[in-house]
Amino acid sequence: MSPPPIKRHQPIKSHQPIKSLNTALISVDLVAFQLGENNRLQVLAHQSPENTPPQLPAGRIEPERDHCLEDTAKRQLGRLTANPATYFEQVITIGDNQRDSRGWSLTVVYYVLLRPGNEQSLQTGAVWIDIVNGQPAITLAYDHNQLVMEAMDRLKNKIQYSALPVYLLPTEFTLSDIQNVFSVILDKAPPMRSIRNRFLNCDLLEDTGKKRYGSNRPATLYQTNRQSETWLFDRLYLTTKV
Repeated sequence: MSPPPIKRHQPIKSHQPIKSLNTALISVDLVAFQLGENNRLQVLAHQSPENTPPQLPAGRIEPERDHCLEDTAKRQLGRLTANPATYFEQVITIGDNQRDSRGWSLTVVYYVLLRPGNEQSLQTGAVWIDIVNGQPAITLAYDHNQLVMEAMDRLKNKIQYSALPVYLLPTEFTLSDIQNVFSVILDKAPPMRSIRNRFLNCDLLEDTGKKRYGSNRPATLYQTNRQSETWLFDRLYLTTKV
């Protein structure tokens, strides 16, 4: 005797909208860094007209506009600055019933790096806040100080084995500029010999043929080689371990 046919569950057809089972507030929060004119790392924030603490750019996912989480992150960045990001990376996902007074809240946190911009690139309400001792110089809204510190920890670690410094620099830069990025973020930097060996002994940089003239001898100006496949290095800088 053959076995009875298997009954498969068919989808229920209904013209009524299906109610979501997810009642949490889901957002994407952005920690955007730049190297400011005062030679300090800065984080981008939004200052509302009301007398409330500044907050990181953040917002809900819009399924009809966002194909992925990074699309949401880019939208939030575009709300505050016209300066495009050079680097995006997801840092952490945080959620609980204490983050937001409206209820259970979950956020996916990205950090992004930007080249030095100018005030004209900022939208209304956008402000740059200095990072001092690894955190914003002023208290941000909600748990946003904690989110900045999470992003700083990732940045401090990853800068030691990747090409991240060049993503915080103008399109043309010197090797000393790279060394300065290390100093700003880690409070110390590898020797110039080490930087030269790492960044020049691969196809990561291209000589622009230009020089920067100052009080010392002229310094070669480089730019990133967009065709390069080198981004990660095989070891940490031993002199910059944190």
